[in-house]
Amino acid sequence: MKQTAITAILLLLLISVLCSFVGCGKRPVLTNLSAQELFERGKEEYNNKKYLRALEYFQAVVYNYPGESIIDTAQYYLGLAYFGAKEYELAQVEFNRLILNYPSSVYFQHAMFMKAVSFYEGTPHHYGLDQTDLQTSISQFEDFIIDYPESELLPQANEYLNRARTRMAKKSYNSAVVYHRMGAYESAEIYYQKVIDDYTDTEFAPMATYYIAEMAYKQRRYEEARQGFEGFMTVFPDHELTEKAKERAPKAAFKSGESAYKQGEYGLAVERLENYIQTYPNHDKVNDARVLLGRIRQPAPAEVTEENANS
Repeated sequence: MKQTAITAILLLLLISVLCSFVGCGKRPVLTNLSAQELFERGKEEYNNKKYLRALEYFQAVVYNYPGESIIDTAQYYLGLAYFGAKEYELAQVEFNRLILNYPSSVYFQHAMFMKAVSFYEGTPHHYGLDQTDLQTSISQFEDFIIDYPESELLPQANEYLNRARTRMAKKSYNSAVVYHRMGAYESAEIYYQKVIDDYTDTEFAPMATYYIAEMAYKQRRYEEARQGFEGFMTVFPDHELTEKAKERAPKAAFKSGESAYKQGEYGLAVERLENYIQTYPNHDKVNDARVLLGRIRQPAPAEVTEENANS
């Protein structure tokens, strides 16, 4: 469907250009204009946001005056006109053509930037659709920032990069939420961890960090959950999920010690229960923890032997 739309607009533009050359209707005969005149008229149409009309003039320059000094400027504005018409794939093609054919152009750096922007804008906004172009834009913005650290476009490149990374983080985070709701905790954990590893600087990383601890708790990995909740409180003390972490951390700490006790790992149980009591002295499971410690420390009854029985 997308390719069909692109083909259709190309055919319309070709017909428009041909009509312009043969004088269809009342449109100007482009062959009577110089490269500079064509460009100026195209620029006027572009400034008036009449992007399809602007395309005719810029194409006439690019296709018919390849030796003119204005050719790279027309090529750049051809890409901008496609971008303005929201034909982002065609814009990518034209900006890339300038990059390949006119590496010494004053518009080279801008074309690099706009090519990345075209990939960004051409990506479907719904996270459930193909986001390949968005990932491509991230790579191109990252390369641009590295290659042109003094560019006037650097603030915009950083802004686009942050927006693109946030959208990718949202995609992984929402996938995690879906698995979480299904009870597929291992799969949810994988996607939460991807957000943490790949998109640490986005707004979704703190939420993923919290729910990683939740996944551990629901899978009865209580010590891991305790560390996760306590780490979250330390790193994100002002986050909206911090209050929940404060509620979950002591529960996980007690469960961690209780679990070790039930498994007969008494040394580990003592260590974890004592740490729980010291860290959360006012929690409602403190007395239960002391009971467990008392059972562990209670001396075993002396073995009754036949010699002792007869004495």
